[in-house]
Amino acid sequence: MKDTLIDMMVNMMPLMKPMMWLAIIAAAIGLLFALGRIAFKANACKMVSWSSRIVLTIATFFLASQLMGYLLSMPPTFNLGDSSKFEFILVSFWKVGAALLAAGIVIHYSCRFQPRKAAA
Repeated sequence: MKDTLIDMMVNMMPLMKPMMWLAIIAAAIGLLFALGRIAFKANACKMVSWSSRIVLTIATFFLASQLMGYLLSMPPTFNLGDSSKFEFILVSFWKVGAALLAAGIVIHYSCRFQPRKAAA
């Protein structure tokens, strides 16, 4: 069973970096729509809600992957450096997951923010 889980983890590793970038892009889009909603009073709650759901789902996945990696004695990391130049900037999955979780929560609750009406 442990060998099967390790094989699954090894096969999924090349897909994790694009998934991280997808979550970052979704967080940026959600943040732009949230700011646009506050600044221009546009009704963009559906887009903000969808982007926060995507970001929160991927953040939960990264945190669960980190937990499974620790249970398998193989903590997963991203290499954000250039390996051809022997630059290794290793970032753990829990750090990426925690940052995405914080961004997703902020984006999610920004839709519930109601700007105050100006006093007459």
